[in-house]
Amino acid sequence: MTTDNTDLELFAMVDQFIDLANRLVAEEQHAVGRVSAAISYAAARFNAHEASCSLPDLATTRAATMAWFVERYGNMLAINFDEHGALVAHEEH
Repeated sequence: MTTDNTDLELFAMVDQFIDLANRLVAEEQHAVGRVSAAISYAAARFNAHEASCSLPDLATTRAATMAWFVERYGNMLAINFDEHGALVAHEEH
């Protein structure tokens, strides 16, 4: 993991979202799956907003833009699965 200021700022924001999600589960007793679905929907909604603001003709680039977001999300999910698996394996030993 890199540690430049941009990454530190990014991960600080990530931690804020995760803290909110954890509060929704712990304090408001929403199901983990429901909170996960809300986060996913919020990310999709905000990513669509980002794309519509950034791309002059989203209709033309829609498929390629969606593929880029899906690949990006898949890479992030794989990294986190690997990190979670490493944490679980470490806790088991």
